[in-house]
Amino acid sequence: AVLGIVLAILPGEQMPVPVDEAGIPVLTLPEFTVGIQAVESATNTWQTPGFLWMAYWTGVMIMALRVLWGLLKIVQMARHGRKAQLSDGGVLIQTGEAKVPFSFFNWVFVPDTYYSESMRENNALMLAHERAHAQGWHSVDVLFAEILCVIFWFHPVAHWYRKALRTVHEYLADAEASRQADRKQYGLLLIGQSQSGMPIAFANHFFQSPLKQRLIMLTKKASAPVRAIKFGLVAPLALLFAMLFRQAPAIAQVVDEKHLEFVRDLEAKGWMSTDTVFTFNPETYEETMKIVQNSLVPVLDETGKLVYFYAEVQPQFPGGQEALTKYLMDHLKYPELARQNNQEGTVFVQFVVDETGKLLHPKAKYYDEAARLLVEEAERVVQSMPQWTPAQHKGKTVRCNVNLPVKFALAPAATAKPVVIDPEFPGGIPELMKFLAENTKYPASAKNAQAAGMVLVKFTVKEDGSLSEVEHGNADKNLHPDLVAEAIRVVKSMPKWKPAMKDGKVVKMQYSLPIKFKLDAEAPSDLEKLDFQPEFPGGQPELYAFLTKNVKYPEAAQKAGAEGMAVISFVVEIDGSLSTFETLKSPRPDFSDEIIRVMKLSPKWKPARTGDKAVKVKYTLPFKFKMSSK
Repeated sequence: AVLGIVLAILPGEQMPVPVDEAGIPVLTLPEFTVGIQAVESATNTWQTPGFLWMAYWTGVMIMALRVLWGLLKIVQMARHGRKAQLSDGGVLIQTGEAKVPFSFFNWVFVPDTYYSESMRENNALMLAHERAHAQGWHSVDVLFAEILCVIFWFHPVAHWYRKALRTVHEYLADAEASRQADRKQYGLLLIGQSQSGMPIAFANHFFQSPLKQRLIMLTKKASAPVRAIKFGLVAPLALLFAMLFRQAPAIAQVVDEKHLEFVRDLEAKGWMSTDTVFTFNPETYEETMKIVQNSLVPVLDETGKLVYFYAEVQPQFPGGQEALTKYLMDHLKYPELARQNNQEGTVFVQFVVDETGKLLHPKAKYYDEAARLLVEEAERVVQSMPQWTPAQHKGKTVRCNVNLPVKFALAPAATAKPVVIDPEFPGGIPELMKFLAENTKYPASAKNAQAAGMVLVKFTVKEDGSLSEVEHGNADKNLHPDLVAEAIRVVKSMPKWKPAMKDGKVVKMQYSLPIKFKLDAEAPSDLEKLDFQPEFPGGQPELYAFLTKNVKYPEAAQKAGAEGMAVISFVVEIDGSLSTFETLKSPRPDFSDEIIRVMKLSPKWKPARTGDKAVKVKYTLPFKFKMSSK
């Protein structure tokens, strides 16, 4: 008997993200959307190149044809051979195509020389050997091994398994046949048959495995019964280990090192979280800063047990985030009345996972009380969930708050929302900034008049990429006319842009470009003339980590389902501090405001350098806001 154990290696799960929503700290899982899965599944198909699958199926076909050819060959030999019935019910088939005796299920094939005088002495031994194969149903094992090699033709273990299985079959048949004669005589018979022709691939042949090993096995004594019992104990032990490893992902939750560091640091600070809130007045262009402190101390529930807001190991749905998403897809139903009334929105279901994994007090929050049907559906599904893997803190299971956002969204009647790609300057935003820096000249008349300000230039990017309808778009009429004229001149001198796309088709689109004229005794240096460019402490990876940790999706934009890329600029001063924040492009004011807010929290950068001298430079930073699809 052969025990095969396959251990599944599962990918790391996406861990929940801690957020602070409306002053109440909760552990928030990735958002799940119900209502548009059909559209998403149609657009999120696997994009991996198909040549790997082509190679795999080609190998499967070749191996399958090899097996089919062997089966047809055996059937052909059985049809044309001379048959004789054996006493035990088997069929002896004599054929000139058989070079050596072999068996396939109940058929025993022998060569034409089987009845010759030279072969008569050894016929009984060879027949006993082949009948041992038939009585042991070895052909079933061999066919199973061949099927494995067809499916896993690329894996050497499959071929090794097939070879090892045949070798064991020969040992068993040799042991049975050698009981009818002297072992020395049987060994001489094996040596005599070792020079025979090529056998059929998957039949059981008299001469199949390495001769030396078969001769050694003939001379070995049978294992004692005690050794057989000891070996038999290995099978259940191996099965136990397989079950333990298989259940490992459910037993041992993945520990997020960054989250663990965050929780331990938070606990060291007395479970107090400090946040800096910036507010922006678009009328006065003033920002106000407010320091907000949130208490995240675990609280006692009605039973007197502590409920954590954050734990070292987060609670988890059985099977992880992927299993949770599948469960929601299978059980959440869009209420028909809500669908008819075109009701949409995100429902936040908050609940507590206790020490046993049971979900307590699931309650949904929604900003529009009119959509009560969505709230009831979200609560219903959460209440029907199986037990979770509980949170752990300092090695003990604890109760923990969880927030599950469920987004109800109706797909448009025809297709998904139009896919719009904005027009783009050749090379993108960096090349656009470089073009403006090299071609925009500060008018002498405006400089003498100490005039400054931002000129908003509106223009249309046509289907061929050319620019038309270039005009001044500012509401402020007090700008120096020469600044406006210079900005329009520069835009008109631009090369063709990459045109906009809508649903895969080229379209014309209006574009607004702000160009700021500012008098500065010491203008920022050109990035291309620097020996060392400015750098966030730790480099780009740490900058991305800083942004990911601190940027929060604006609430109004999240409700509206708004997405897009905001581009801001700022000056890195010679001491590494950041100043002069500006918005270069943003689909919504709150997008750029959020990025500017976060960058004002940035630690000092490594300043740019020219030789040994630190210089200040202007830095452009794009950031894309995209709603989570989970």
